[in-house]
Amino acid sequence: MAGITPTCEDIGDTLRTMRAIDDKIVYQLNLATPTQSFREVSDPTQHCKSFYDQLNEIYEARNTLIHRCLDESYGAIRLAKTEVEKNRDDARAVRNLRTEQNRMRDLQNEMTVEEIVRERSLKVFEERCRQFYKPPKSV
Repeated sequence: MAGITPTCEDIGDTLRTMRAIDDKIVYQLNLATPTQSFREVSDPTQHCKSFYDQLNEIYEARNTLIHRCLDESYGAIRLAKTEVEKNRDDARAVRNLRTEQNRMRDLQNEMTVEEIVRERSLKVFEERCRQFYKPPKSV
């Protein structure tokens, strides 16, 4: 996703792609926290820290994207409401307003999904990496 600015038009697909790290968290943590016999080959502290940094980076990117799209949607709703107020009989303007309101609802749902995904992933991270890496406290 680096270098590409995702658009709000395809936010659902973009978020699904960006959530792949959360979908594969158990696998990633299995790699980060090898069994005792493989710890000489792999440093679990470094792997856990690196993975935590990756998680935070992707969480910030997803949060920024969702908030940017919410701002765009809010602006589009204001414009659509103005159009409807000018001409209440314009079915196209009313339909456009409803479309924008539905988009806003979908984005608000994505915020809820994001909270759930983040909470679940960080819980798994804590369970698997707590003996190797303690993340800094959130502000």
